[in-house]
Amino acid sequence: MLREQARQPTMNLSAFISDNLDAIVGEWEVFAKSLLPVAGTMSDLALRDHCREILLAAVADMQTRETDSQRAAKSHGHAPQEAGADTAATAHGTLRHLSGFDLVQLVAEFRALRASVLALWSRRKPAGVAAAGAPEFSTEASEIEQITRFNEAIDQALAESVDSYSSAVTTSRDMFLAVLGHDLRGPLQAISMTGRLLLKPEMSESARHQAAMRIQRNSTTMGLLISDLLEFMRTRLGSGIPLARTACDFGPVCTTALETIRAGNPEQSFEEHMSGDLVISADAPRLHQALLNLLSNAVQHGDRGRAISLTVKGDDDGIEVRVTNFGLPIAESVLQTIFEPMVRATSPAADLHEHAKTSLGLGLFIVREIVAGHGGSVTVQSSVDAGTSFTIRLPRAHALSAKAAVTSAR
Repeated sequence: MLREQARQPTMNLSAFISDNLDAIVGEWEVFAKSLLPVAGTMSDLALRDHCREILLAAVADMQTRETDSQRAAKSHGHAPQEAGADTAATAHGTLRHLSGFDLVQLVAEFRALRASVLALWSRRKPAGVAAAGAPEFSTEASEIEQITRFNEAIDQALAESVDSYSSAVTTSRDMFLAVLGHDLRGPLQAISMTGRLLLKPEMSESARHQAAMRIQRNSTTMGLLISDLLEFMRTRLGSGIPLARTACDFGPVCTTALETIRAGNPEQSFEEHMSGDLVISADAPRLHQALLNLLSNAVQHGDRGRAISLTVKGDDDGIEVRVTNFGLPIAESVLQTIFEPMVRATSPAADLHEHAKTSLGLGLFIVREIVAGHGGSVTVQSSVDAGTSFTIRLPRAHALSAKAAVTSAR
């Protein structure tokens, strides 16, 4: 709710923003929530991000006197800023890129912020004379001056956000290409070298078996990578991941995925626990792919000395799948964006396995997209004692129908 201004009914715009930050930030958050599906998995704090700091910076700029030459420089996008300064707006642009916002959505946030502030100020500011002793800001020229200064400040913040967003995109693209080359070249070289070894007639049967396992392991690695790339490009083209639901027993799907990962990682131990009704209407191949990604992620980041557990439970409402490893915990700052593409959980645990340093960061993104397509959810919890657990919840058809009915009734 906007604050009452008994003594200054025609308060200036910068003072109005300062006194009504909560109301303005609230409107920013409501708009950010509308940018689905990106914002659907974000906390309120992540949605608000740097809104308050951006507004306070705008207020400070509006209250600073400027010369004609400074104003002319601003109009050409050359606002005064210390070299290398990291403003709230630059940090906002970078974090929105990490959270999966596209450039159009980033610009829309600033457009909504500008419109909200001016609309609230217009509704709050009564026409007429100012209170006794209060500065007069109601003239048309003064109002135009204030709005111009506000627009300049928001335009500068937008320019800083877009610049940092573009830099983050460039960095991600370069990293993506470098890691892609590394991840494909590594297993391909291993397969090539193993193939040459198999041509030697003096190889023992045991050595041939180990060589065949090595080829299978590296082929699985390449297959997962290529599959993730294809699904990522499909989502970026706007078509989403297609699903073909049929009645299936989820138990064998989980067992097959576990055996595939176990065959490629014979040195890793696994535990499997299943209970309840596991028959569900779903796309079995897609869920198999999601499980492969979760299990592969657990192998990459887990402690090889401790077992990775796969727990599957079925009840009346749906199926819950949990994959747990006991590597070092994921940093709290990473948990907010871990399901976004090309986000990697860098930590000392990454030193356990070389591949963890070069993962493209697409696996968990694909998991989220597949699960969301089934109307489900995927969450992550990470701590020193309990390890890192990714939990998928898949609703049954009647649970989805009930949820849709409640949503339409609102």
